[in-house]
Amino acid sequence: MGLPKHGRWLVVAALTALGVAVPFVRDTLPASTGELDPQRLRDLVMRSANVPHQGFAESSGRLPIPELPKLASVTSLLTGTTRIRTWYAAPSRERFDVVTATGETDVYRTADGELTYNSGDNRATELFGEVPVRLPRAGDLLPPELARRILSAAPGDAISSIPSQRVAGISAAGLRLTPTDPDTTIGHVDIWADPTSGLPLRVELTAKNAAEPMLITQFREVSLTPPADEVLRPNLAPDVGTGSVDSSDIEAALGRFGVVRPPARLAGRELRMTDLAGIAVVYGTGLSSFVVLQLPRDVANSALNAASNAGARTVGTGVHLEIPPLSLAVVRSTTGRRAYLLAGLVSPKVLEQAGAELATLRRGPQ
Repeated sequence: MGLPKHGRWLVVAALTALGVAVPFVRDTLPASTGELDPQRLRDLVMRSANVPHQGFAESSGRLPIPELPKLASVTSLLTGTTRIRTWYAAPSRERFDVVTATGETDVYRTADGELTYNSGDNRATELFGEVPVRLPRAGDLLPPELARRILSAAPGDAISSIPSQRVAGISAAGLRLTPTDPDTTIGHVDIWADPTSGLPLRVELTAKNAAEPMLITQFREVSLTPPADEVLRPNLAPDVGTGSVDSSDIEAALGRFGVVRPPARLAGRELRMTDLAGIAVVYGTGLSSFVVLQLPRDVANSALNAASNAGARTVGTGVHLEIPPLSLAVVRSTTGRRAYLLAGLVSPKVLEQAGAELATLRRGPQ
């Protein structure tokens, strides 16, 4: 039986928290950059959003996530190999193409939003505005995007130098980030970047007590040159179907976090982000943070059933599911008809405690 429509939101927070996942083959040619000061390399990486480039990247994932009906494009990011061609001029001027066995998907980003063209159904969809909460997609797997997201999310975690490595013909300097919070399920993140521009070329994510990375994404080919203007502009045939969507559609699907005011602390962690259009909030910092979504009434039952059917265990008024390194939970309120979805790269005990606190949370003045 397929996963219910609303039950599909079970994986939204978990997969968004992770962003992506991946096995690998190292370049065999020697690298010769020597080691850079890790703080200097980190600074270069964080400033690399303005570095134009174009190339071909590949990632492959090995998370044990089951097939989810109507979410094949997401699960394939985490369990298989994804090949991406990218052209990047600036944060608001970029394009990436994903080629699969069933067709090609092209995404164009501009200052106004995005346009996605799917060759399988010969249709283009325009998105206006920024999406506050969305499922991961292939562009999130690109090494520059993933590396900057991880480093910006973990400003206080320990960093150290690791041996350089040749990536796409470039002798890349290495940096290791080691989370300091004992409750995160991530052991370390390794990043290799061009030592001059700071452009990340390869990223490996390794879970605690794991011998090999669960995620690796890297450039196979890359040129640090600006792409031509014409490649960044959609050139659609006259017979292409078109449509549009507003970023508020996701808010309408989930409902705002407005019924109950989110508490200042959960499971001993501070409320960190409240600007996700009211849809979700984030607690904690770095790779040990977790997301909380308040589910509307019509979503709660199907979400609970979907988690239970996936093998979740019952704890208190909720169910908890572990797909290492992901942890997620759906918890019912004991004071009303509400329910919450929690997910993150944290140990299950953190979400159990947070869920227990949310279950007794009472509606307050807005």
